Amino acid sequence: MLVRQGIMVTDNKAELDKYRYIYYNRLFDNRTLAVTIAPTMMCNFGCPYCFEGSHKTMPKMTEEVIVAVGKYIIEQSKKKTILINWFGGEPLLAFDVICEICDKLNEAHVEFWSSMVTNGSLLDEEKIRNLHKLNINHLQITLDGTAESHNSKRYYKGGRPSFDDIISNIANLLRMTSLKIVIQVGVDNNNPHAYEDVHAFIEQRFPEAMKEGRIVIGCNNIQNRTGFDCTGTCLTDEQLYQKEKKAIEEHSYPALMGKLPSLSLPCMYRKTNQPAIDPEGNIYHCLEHLGVPSYSVGNVCSGKMSFAKISGMAFMGDPFDDEECRKCNVLPVCGGGCPQDIMQCKDRNNKTYCSSHKKYLSEMLPYLYRRFIEKGQE
Repeated sequence: MLVRQGIMVTDNKAELDKYRYIYYNRLFDNRTLAVTIAPTMMCNFGCPYCFEGSHKTMPKMTEEVIVAVGKYIIEQSKKKTILINWFGGEPLLAFDVICEICDKLNEAHVEFWSSMVTNGSLLDEEKIRNLHKLNINHLQITLDGTAESHNSKRYYKGGRPSFDDIISNIANLLRMTSLKIVIQVGVDNNNPHAYEDVHAFIEQRFPEAMKEGRIVIGCNNIQNRTGFDCTGTCLTDEQLYQKEKKAIEEHSYPALMGKLPSLSLPCMYRKTNQPAIDPEGNIYHCLEHLGVPSYSVGNVCSGKMSFAKISGMAFMGDPFDDEECRKCNVLPVCGGGCPQDIMQCKDRNNKTYCSSHKKYLSEMLPYLYRRFIEKGQE
């Protein structure tokens, strides 16, 4: 039975080849264009931990870039399904740019859907009334806890608190639209109970929206992924493992519990159909590179692309070329590690980018099994 289910295999090489086939097939899948667009890199918040930091200098897109972005998407739409994610900076600082790009796509009869990552502070009623132009299906808003915790970390430039403004705007969104709202709660060692606090607050403040599934609350456990943790506030792999294990033992919120990992597939760094475009029209393959032209692989205004950079990013640190990765038990759920981390690691003999699954998955499996059995008994 275990062999029939593919849990036990007779040929490890054949299994590795199957995974490699699935991985590369997804790498070169061009049926969809999932483009992230930053109409500005400016932000009205002064969050001290923001990974974009000094990159927040590019103002709104000029008309030249707006026209070029529109042409780029219209051309791509002849062969692909179009999905747009509005990003930043704070994208609503350039809401007029977003609307102009969407107007061009609608005039060209391009079918597209979009989403937005926003701090939620600028969603006034006028903008809400115009969201239909974006063919938007959901917005993601970040909270770092309830009022006191959130306002200590996510505040306006100048220090003014933002929590009440965001909650008021969420209320207007629910009243004026049928959009789904995803609230991502940032959790680190400074606010370890932020998810539980936000969940309780939102459930009390917007009970019907929670019951209907119009508000979904996710947990973003902050780890030191980009070298910005100078004060030790980020969660370590050990802390995250203990936190997820405890949540299972205590029958806590599902979002806090460890989950059985799925097959790891290539991220936008390697893929050819998930570009990100900054306000100057530069094209990137990683959101952490946005606003840093030296990392760009091309530009929509010039139409030029660097095939050398694109191909290099697709295969740099390929786990299927790494003997240690090929023999690793968790390769299919790790994928070889984050390409950005691989690029920054100077010593491949002392890897700093291996997945926490390598150390903790075997210890977590009994707890995941218990959760699976208990869920089946509910």
